[in-house]
Amino acid sequence: MKLGTQRGSNHFQYLALAAVADWLITRTLTRAGVFVPKSPALVSAYQGVTSAGQFASTLAGVLALTMMAWLAWVEWQRRGVVLSLTYALLAGGSLILLLTVAPRWLTGGLQLLSLTALIILAWRGVQRERAFILFPAAAHAMGSLFVLLPAITAALAWTGPQLTGAVLFNLGELSVVLSGFALWWAFGRRVPKRLWILASVPALTFTGMFQAAPAMTGIFSIWSTGLTLYLPWPLYALSMWAASVALLAAWEDRQPAVWAILLLFAGGYVPQLSMHGFFGLVALWMMVTLPDARSAASPSGGQLSQATLAALPGTRA
Repeated sequence: MKLGTQRGSNHFQYLALAAVADWLITRTLTRAGVFVPKSPALVSAYQGVTSAGQFASTLAGVLALTMMAWLAWVEWQRRGVVLSLTYALLAGGSLILLLTVAPRWLTGGLQLLSLTALIILAWRGVQRERAFILFPAAAHAMGSLFVLLPAITAALAWTGPQLTGAVLFNLGELSVVLSGFALWWAFGRRVPKRLWILASVPALTFTGMFQAAPAMTGIFSIWSTGLTLYLPWPLYALSMWAASVALLAAWEDRQPAVWAILLLFAGGYVPQLSMHGFFGLVALWMMVTLPDARSAASPSGGQLSQATLAALPGTRA
């Protein structure tokens, strides 16, 4: 079995690439283009980019929904009944949201289901010595609680001291920043200098933008990733650098984690659409479940049974 050393499942690759296109085109480039003065030629180009972004978003949504349903089936085969039902209900609830105006109980229920999935995945990560996923899982959990807090407060009629949404949001954003260092610790600690140099490009770009126009950079950050940049800016730059090192290291080792890291990037913080939340749930499932290159190289490596490995798309026994 060569799952850990192969390029990864085609299904995960397609989802990750579509998700990144949705993130960079729809939620970053087209929004930034609003502030650019446009000649007739630029208007045509902007319309073309917007159409490409809409296609990428639609494709990413379909693939994310399909992947959630497929993971529900895989978990059912592995007798992970609770996680299987959670993923299936999330996928079903997302379909309902496409057809009708969402009642409050449904949106709240979907957030609770996401929290359930995150708790299960975090527990699996600890059991399988992949505790680094606690940080991205905590970020997603804080985001879900931030969305749920007003409904919980109203339902329980709390009148005493309350945990404010701002506290939850800020804790979640801190978890996002720490996730970059956690990913580096898991995948990028032993990399050649050239990868460190190459990985510095996004961090240096962010640093230059922030120094030139901090307010505008903050707006773009909220639009693109959901982050408000309330922490000292060097923390974001260092976290971006560390995460980029992890991404390049995973790519060079041909680990499936590279697609999971991209999905985490594309999902953003406190996602406004269910498909963006699905990116994170798929990514965390991959990180917890799929063996990495080092474990797969040993006879006893890997975390999946032979039956499950054979069922993974794009793999061969």
